[in-house]
Amino acid sequence: MHQDKEFKDPFNMKYFLAVLVVLLALPLLHVILAWGVYYF
Repeated sequence: MHQDKEFKDPFNMKYFLAVLVVLLALPLLHVILAWGVYYF
């Protein structure tokens, strides 16, 4: 059972990475949108 949990660890890491990317993309999207509006 302990080995099963260790095998699921990479899945958790992948989800954590996805959340990190989304969190980083949200402010980036705002900056890009703001820059686009300012440029217009």
